[in-house]
Amino acid sequence: MKQVDSYSLEQEEIKRNKAVRGFIIRSLVKGYNYTAITRQIAGALWSSGLILSPDISKYIDYLVDAGYVEITGGTVKAFRAYQDDAILKLTKEGVDLAEGTIEDPGVDI
Repeated sequence: MKQVDSYSLEQEEIKRNKAVRGFIIRSLVKGYNYTAITRQIAGALWSSGLILSPDISKYIDYLVDAGYVEITGGTVKAFRAYQDDAILKLTKEGVDLAEGTIEDPGVDI
């Protein structure tokens, strides 16, 4: 039986985190006016097998903190975005990231 070390597991999680963030950015590019409903994105991520839970708050937090995404309405926080069915919108920086004008090693576009 092959032993899996914690470093390998950690690297797989990092890889998945980058992929999920990239998926969110690409989903917003395809949305009307660079927007999408959080539940739609979570559902698509779940369907693709990238997530096991609809809680995508840590990925949204990263993208909001980096300035790539904003939660419309301003009163909704990332940890409530799914429950409140918040709308996510790409910022100018998010569009630049999606188009390759800027790079972020933490987002796999």
